[in-house]
Amino acid sequence: MSIKDFINNHEVDFSKNKVTINDLCEYENKLGISFGEQLKEYILEYGYLGYSNVEMYGINSSLKLESDMVKQTLYLHKYYPNSIGYIALENIGEGDYAVVDCNDFVWELITENGAKLNNSGLKLYDYILSRFKIAM
Repeated sequence: MSIKDFINNHEVDFSKNKVTINDLCEYENKLGISFGEQLKEYILEYGYLGYSNVEMYGINSSLKLESDMVKQTLYLHKYYPNSIGYIALENIGEGDYAVVDCNDFVWELITENGAKLNNSGLKLYDYILSRFKIAM
């Protein structure tokens, strides 16, 4: 099942206030990170995604630079230098975050003991789909 199939067949929440490709370039510049193709599509198509008790960060045209994805990424970069070069995707809980690299791979940032990064081995949409399936 693809992420699009899941969204079409389940009550997945997403933003109605989407950003443009020009806006996306502004966010890349602000964060100093190139977004991967899946992350670009995710932001442009959905803004953010939420299902059941799982909510991914996103960017929308109402909040712009105050959107949770931008704010959390800047926060992580400030307090956890290991996170520089990654975009915040989800607060997993207990000080752990899912972050995305420029190739759309999702990593777990464990903020305790030096903020280490563990590669999930999943690309963005596969990661989101796996999180949503757990929430079913």
